[in-house]
Amino acid sequence: MNRQTEWWQSFFSGLWLDAQRQAKTEEQTRAEADAIEKLLQLAPGAKVLDVPCGQGRLSIELASRGYHVTGVDITRPLLDDAQRKAIERQLEMAWEERDMRDLPWHEEFDGAFCVWGSFGYFDGDGNAAFIKAVSRALKPGARFLVDLPVAETVFPNFRDRAWGPFGDTLILQAARYDHVHGRVDVDWTLVQEGKMAKSFSSIRIYTYGELCRLLEEAGFTNCEGYASMSQEPFKLGSPWLYLVATKDLK
Repeated sequence: MNRQTEWWQSFFSGLWLDAQRQAKTEEQTRAEADAIEKLLQLAPGAKVLDVPCGQGRLSIELASRGYHVTGVDITRPLLDDAQRKAIERQLEMAWEERDMRDLPWHEEFDGAFCVWGSFGYFDGDGNAAFIKAVSRALKPGARFLVDLPVAETVFPNFRDRAWGPFGDTLILQAARYDHVHGRVDVDWTLVQEGKMAKSFSSIRIYTYGELCRLLEEAGFTNCEGYASMSQEPFKLGSPWLYLVATKDLK
């Protein structure tokens, strides 16, 4: 197994899974759903794809607003969380356990999003395959939102050591840049109520321009980037990139 490109198969478990469940408040979730509605220009009752959906935090909020949402994730415990929460809120939703590079749909959705830094897990071919799979799944004219760290956000303020709380979990990270493969590798240490766990992640770091070219090669146009979901202008040193592109009408 290639540690750099297969780490995600076991990453979302244990203490990390516990921390992720607590990461966002309901107020933050509602605000992010508001922004997704606006950025994707969703019409009432639109069909929306959330990939990867994790525990369905945003999928469920959007479904509660009348959208027909399909959530895709490869991590079964996260999908189990999502399904349970949807049932508690009496929402009919579709959940698919599958690899995000292998989406079965063709021109099915009115919008799609990949958020919380969930892009760049794979090697170059795998990342491109994911974007092409999303493009196939979208109707012409539909929009795709992806948020992620890029070279312009990571390197101006790169820190090889950092720590902080994540819910009730203390998380320490030791990061290093692999300039040969263009990836940031991170060793994580999680501490929660006397328990400790270690894990590893690796993300391919693209530039803004490289991402736009990947999107264009997959059939997207009008690549627009922002520093926040409220559409603040993106610049060198912005903390994060929110990129929106439109599937070509051809």
